[in-house]
Amino acid sequence: MDIRKTAKNAGILLAYPIAFAYQKYVLLDFSDEYVTLKKIIFVLFFILLNELVVRGRGKKPAKETYFWYGIMAIVAVTYETGLADWVSFIGLHLCAMYVAIVSNRLWYEGRTGSFIIADLFNSGIIKAFGGFPNLFKDLGSMRVKDKTSETSEQKKASGPRGSVVGGILIVIVMIPIFCIAVALLSEINPFFGKMVEDLLDNINFKIVPLDVINFILNNMGYVIFAVPTSLYLYGMLSKSADSDGEKEKRSCEGLIRWRQKCRRISPFVSSVIAGLFVALYLVFFVYEGQYLFSAFAGRLPEEFTAAEYARRGFFELTGIMFINMLIFLLISYFENRELMGRKASVAITCALMGESIVFAMVSFSKLALYYSRFGYTPKRLLAMWGTLIFAAGAVMVIISLLRKKDCSRAWIWFTASSFAVMSVISSLIYIGLVYLGLGVTT
Repeated sequence: MDIRKTAKNAGILLAYPIAFAYQKYVLLDFSDEYVTLKKIIFVLFFILLNELVVRGRGKKPAKETYFWYGIMAIVAVTYETGLADWVSFIGLHLCAMYVAIVSNRLWYEGRTGSFIIADLFNSGIIKAFGGFPNLFKDLGSMRVKDKTSETSEQKKASGPRGSVVGGILIVIVMIPIFCIAVALLSEINPFFGKMVEDLLDNINFKIVPLDVINFILNNMGYVIFAVPTSLYLYGMLSKSADSDGEKEKRSCEGLIRWRQKCRRISPFVSSVIAGLFVALYLVFFVYEGQYLFSAFAGRLPEEFTAAEYARRGFFELTGIMFINMLIFLLISYFENRELMGRKASVAITCALMGESIVFAMVSFSKLALYYSRFGYTPKRLLAMWGTLIFAAGAVMVIISLLRKKDCSRAWIWFTASSFAVMSVISSLIYIGLVYLGLGVTT
């Protein structure tokens, strides 16, 4: 048995069923029944599909792939009891797109790094839509026996042969398409629809059971939209598996050249810009220090309750941390590091990130105080995780600037891992509270 060909054919056969299941049980599932189980099963089948597609091309997924498989599995298992289902939903999709890149070693930088947004765009847009025809191409290439193993004399003797598996598969695919066409014509002409209905009532289905026809008709929307979904999903995985990475290397070189062209601002200018924010925050600390840092001592300002104190300013502080990270990114992309004043710029940027860490500590202390007074909710843990991520990002920036080493990889891995860990912690607390009969609020 040709394992490679068997894996490739199995991947082709699974593409449409998985796309149908995704439409019905993941993307458009508005029921509250077996939500987590559906996500777990879908993730397992997605992993299986990716393995089949990659190995069907004669490749072996990169070792890092299994890290992202693990993240997807943990997020799926903790989907309902984790930090937030909408965050988990987005996270699963991002992981799925990134898995296509990681499995085939198609990172722009040669590894996980600061070009991860470009990697996701490459997977979810360029590869996915560029690979739309791949499902039809691979369907047409399916053979009972691999022709590449034949000699030229055998090929001449045997002559042209049809694809039995491919032919059967085409017929299977055409059955729901034929039913769709009949249903659409029935909607246009009621008399035609009545004729079809009478015909179905009088025919004893032996090849295709009536239950199958009824299932297709009752799920017509899913049947239709699963077609482009399967083309997208299989296109993303197969186009990535077909790539040798050369195009990504050339694209990376282009991105680096573009980034170098953008670096025209003097370090003195960026120092002044970052310095204004540093000074602003120092003034703010002077005026609001007693209010901001009171939670570290476990006490509240007299005019606030715990709920008011925790909520007041939390989202604003988060916004400030986001602005500080945005300032760093702008400086990183537009500052000419070869000009004079670079050391001053680095020092002021580190000071800015240090203030971000202080803001993160203040936010975390607010949440911790609120948590100690009112207990667990998934949203509170989600807020704590978000604060932790901003603080970790600021620390990574300082390390990157001082050591002149990109720490994006470490921050990305930390973000994914910490979300999975916090989801598990949230689930354990949730299960414990339910077991004790205390109930859980959102």
